[in-house]
Amino acid sequence: MIKTEAIILKTTDQNETGRVLTVYCEKLGKINIQAKGVKKVESKLRGHIEAISHTQFILVEGKNSLILKDAYLLNQFLNTKKDLEKIKIAKQIANLIDEAMVGEEKDEDVWKLILETFEILDKNVGRPTSNIIVEFEKKLIGLLGYDSEHMREIENLY
Repeated sequence: MIKTEAIILKTTDQNETGRVLTVYCEKLGKINIQAKGVKKVESKLRGHIEAISHTQFILVEGKNSLILKDAYLLNQFLNTKKDLEKIKIAKQIANLIDEAMVGEEKDEDVWKLILETFEILDKNVGRPTSNIIVEFEKKLIGLLGYDSEHMREIENLY
């Protein structure tokens, strides 16, 4: 049994009652989790597994993947979900994490950056949000071992 905090990046319907959650976990890095039965109306986990949420999970190992046994919602980022522009930025950040992070690779600095960025986006009221994604990209590229200046040079070639 594994207890960890995670940011839910996206959810994908698996069958009539289940979902696959793509998450970035504090202890495991980016993983996919099987959430069985969560689409049922009576499911107690249903409200705890929305995309762009900070959640604490209890997971067990299944045959081929980790299976969600319990979840506790820590932060829904409600201010983000009330603002269309913030939702767009949150989805861009989630997609960037999903594409940039490969496999189950735990990185405490990346975890802190992700959580901090979603918290800043959520608390950001009345200020421009466009800089948040640019700052996140720069910091993530640096944490992954790439030099952002060289990355711009490569982009300019294409």
